[in-house]
Amino acid sequence: MPPFFFFQTDQMTPAANNRPWFTRQRLVQFLLGKSVVEALLVTVLGVSFYLVVSNPHLRGWLDQADSHAIAGWVVDEKSAGTRVEVQLFIDDRFIESGFANAFRPDVHASQRAGDDWHGFVFKTPPLAPGTHEARVYAIHRGASAERRTLQIVGKPIKFQVGALTAGTGDVLR
Repeated sequence: MPPFFFFQTDQMTPAANNRPWFTRQRLVQFLLGKSVVEALLVTVLGVSFYLVVSNPHLRGWLDQADSHAIAGWVVDEKSAGTRVEVQLFIDDRFIESGFANAFRPDVHASQRAGDDWHGFVFKTPPLAPGTHEARVYAIHRGASAERRTLQIVGKPIKFQVGALTAGTGDVLR
């Protein structure tokens, strides 16, 4: 029941039972309500930010990474006929950019794409002998052409380059 006040000589006093209208219980209820409203606001902001800067329709996988090639596939399920731009990173360094436009009939057979051309293959550059990690990212362009975000394709793959398989050219350092 909401409190009703009577004004007496510039002071507000509760009408019933001479109890103060501002109690600890009401303060706790107010703070809990405020916390719930703030949590909902932060959730709405977070989800809307995610939808603006990412593409939840991108699907793909990194299938292979070795001293010869790095390969996989990626599809934008919202517009399955388009070719997705991808970028290769080895050991957290940018190596090369390309498009997922290689022949992958298995992706089409699994009904993820409308055709067979959603694979990517990067030739592995000469690397120092040892363990390396390959990551491939799909590029998502937002509402403006200037804003681009990278979304990882599948999981990173670690691979070995032996002394005999290292390239003869410059070594990536």
